Amino acid sequence: MLNITKIKERHKLKKPTGSRLVGCTSLMFEYSQEEDSGNKRIIPCLCFYPAKHAGEGELKKYASEQILPRSGGIETNSYLNAPICEGKHPLLLFNHGYCMFLESNTVQCEELASHGYIVLSIGHQGEGLYILPDGEVSTIDEEMQKDFLAHHSKSTEIFQKYSSWLINEGDHASLEEHTSRYKETMDSQPTLLAHMDVWLRDSLIALEMFLDNAENQTEWLGKHIDKDRIGSFGMSFGGSAALGLTHLCDRIKASANLDGFYYNSTWSKPFQKPILLMQHESETLGSHLLFPFLNSESDSYLVTVKQCTHANFTDYTEVMSENEMTKVVIDDKEVEFGVLGDIHPDKMITIMNTLLLDFFNTYLKNSSAPFLDKDDQLDDVFIQCKKTI
Repeated sequence: MLNITKIKERHKLKKPTGSRLVGCTSLMFEYSQEEDSGNKRIIPCLCFYPAKHAGEGELKKYASEQILPRSGGIETNSYLNAPICEGKHPLLLFNHGYCMFLESNTVQCEELASHGYIVLSIGHQGEGLYILPDGEVSTIDEEMQKDFLAHHSKSTEIFQKYSSWLINEGDHASLEEHTSRYKETMDSQPTLLAHMDVWLRDSLIALEMFLDNAENQTEWLGKHIDKDRIGSFGMSFGGSAALGLTHLCDRIKASANLDGFYYNSTWSKPFQKPILLMQHESETLGSHLLFPFLNSESDSYLVTVKQCTHANFTDYTEVMSENEMTKVVIDDKEVEFGVLGDIHPDKMITIMNTLLLDFFNTYLKNSSAPFLDKDDQLDDVFIQCKKTI
């Protein structure tokens, strides 16, 4: 997680465009990691949903200052524990970026909820920061993070080799060539794939428990889930998880990935469900989501957003008071770059919100995709589209 310090002291998140108010409530699930084991793993969650009215009128503050320092003056558009709108609503699972927090894409969650979606933001114990129902903070497990990052750093040379190939040859290479290159990269990542397997298990268990509540009508949210209209999306490592869920869960009909390199044990398996892939334009990474796009056998969209960075695909786009500079080592040279790109925050938010809504409306609500199907509708966006009959 980036160590962000330049946070707006007082700010109201961008108002969602849908006709419905947004409600928000905290949930937590837990499960035994092994049969007959007392070792419980918790899954903190935050649920956004279309609200009937504002309830008691208390708006949720943004992430706790224990999670994101200096963010105490940021206010959302979500009313705490407001009553949910009557009827059945599509459900979207959201997975945040690695070592981030449940609120890290609140702007997108609120936008989708305002248009009638229930959004379940899913946490991963030890690999994110969360406020638990008892008020305690679940912190990042240093050993888990060290395991994740240490192996990742060992494969830098392979990633650089793959990125160089994407930039110089990848655009015109065959699927077979892409598969061979991707295999080399994935074979170097057993630890990251193991971490991803845990995230996928967390997500599937959270979904199962949420739907069980719907089945038994024991929860006031559960009975309003339309179990035939479920999708998933995520950012970075969470975006990879969102794609992986399409292979593991028949209920999930479509998935969207916000700039997440595709790590998955089943990386070679073609997608049989619609996918939306959004990536930043990069001179050092190339088109890093091109392989899953080419490997799809269903409707697929590869969206490249210009003038942005990886961090622009989170709420940092809106909540940072000014850009920050950070340093990385590329080809043994230390390079300084901005956490955010030059794209205007409002434009970036509009692009993400518009295309996510367009995508899920198309594949969960059977409506048209006026923006995804016409790449001249949004500035700074290049859209590649592959449609099946």
